[in-house]
Amino acid sequence: MSILISAVGTTDPISNNRDAALLHIARTYRPEQIVLVYSEEMLIKRDLIEKALFSIKDYHPEVIIESTVLKNTEVYLFDRMYEVMGQIIEKYSGAEHQLILNLSSGTPQIISALFALNRINDYNTQAIQVATPNKSANRKYAPLSSEDEQRLFDENQDNQKDYENRTIKDEAEKFNQSLIKRYLRNLISSYDYIAAQELVARKEYNKLLSKKKLYRLRVILKDLVSVFKKQTTLFEIKELPILDVEKTALNYYLLIEILNKRGQVADVLIKSKSLVEFIIEERLKKNYPTLIKYKEKLPKLNEEHQDFKEILSYLDREYKKSQNGSDEEKDDYSPTSTLNLISYTKILEFYNSCPELIESLRVFISLNNERNKVAHGLSEINANLVNSKKLSQTIESLRFIMQDTYDIDDKYFAFYEELNREMLDLLR
Repeated sequence: MSILISAVGTTDPISNNRDAALLHIARTYRPEQIVLVYSEEMLIKRDLIEKALFSIKDYHPEVIIESTVLKNTEVYLFDRMYEVMGQIIEKYSGAEHQLILNLSSGTPQIISALFALNRINDYNTQAIQVATPNKSANRKYAPLSSEDEQRLFDENQDNQKDYENRTIKDEAEKFNQSLIKRYLRNLISSYDYIAAQELVARKEYNKLLSKKKLYRLRVILKDLVSVFKKQTTLFEIKELPILDVEKTALNYYLLIEILNKRGQVADVLIKSKSLVEFIIEERLKKNYPTLIKYKEKLPKLNEEHQDFKEILSYLDREYKKSQNGSDEEKDDYSPTSTLNLISYTKILEFYNSCPELIESLRVFISLNNERNKVAHGLSEINANLVNSKKLSQTIESLRFIMQDTYDIDDKYFAFYEELNREMLDLLR
């Protein structure tokens, strides 16, 4: 569908016995839909504009009056027009829509905003200007006589001591800075903290924000990048009144959650299993203090624990069930085996842990083969086994396991969203 988006200017719809810009574009391009953007001052023209559009022979467009009415006090502010017109264009843009932008109606600030939006954004647009019938400015300058010039000075109401100061200090930032801020907001919204940090670290952007705001933005991004590059603990998590082991688990979980939002499936699979094993290992150590011993930093069953023989027997039975072939061909479970996700789950089964916990652990066991292929080989991830629904289930199960093991408040899971909001506010 072709859609004309146009402000309504002072000369629309007809001027000097000829089409003004809006009517002329409609007559020439015949868009199926016309979106009219009125300022408060121009609303009085509404009926006249529609009458003129429908006067075009054999043409019956759908005319939409945009709900956003431009304030008279804002139509000459470029930043405001860039923001408002950008939102309107975004509303009507779509893969199947061809937008036509009228670059000749409205205030210079509206026209400049539309021109910039057309050049900068990847919309499917045509930007159209309309020349005046005499191919020159609408208002010609007529030279004044000496008497007329003197009259201008004599009748100038501002030519007095107590004149009204109508100047407006232009607080608008440089256009390039506006683009950089927009790009940074997109990076942060996409959780691409590394790219955002590299950008704000450049010296040429030292005046992008006030010193205070820029310092805060750089501090936040530096901390976030450190988490993703070095697995350090987020500053906000370090300050929490919880145990260090809980801080570690929460920090790692939130990292995985962001990786999932960024679509980094392989990292999610690998890191999720590592975190689950960490949590369950800590859980078993807390509930059964001498059950696990370490040999060369690897977790093993402690043969001196009172339940050692019964657990080993249970693990052996379960291990043989998982093997193919006859009983004679089945291997025994080695008492020196390194404990892992599967053996931890079986130990929890042995101790009759809550069914919800066991069920959550099985989500990770079901992905274990795919995880190992990715972690230890160059295999492609099977999209049928690891889809968005399965990944969402993985994240939910991971959170349940963590909160079932540790006393971690729900509010502690919002740190990244809170930091993102703060950074986006700094970049407004």
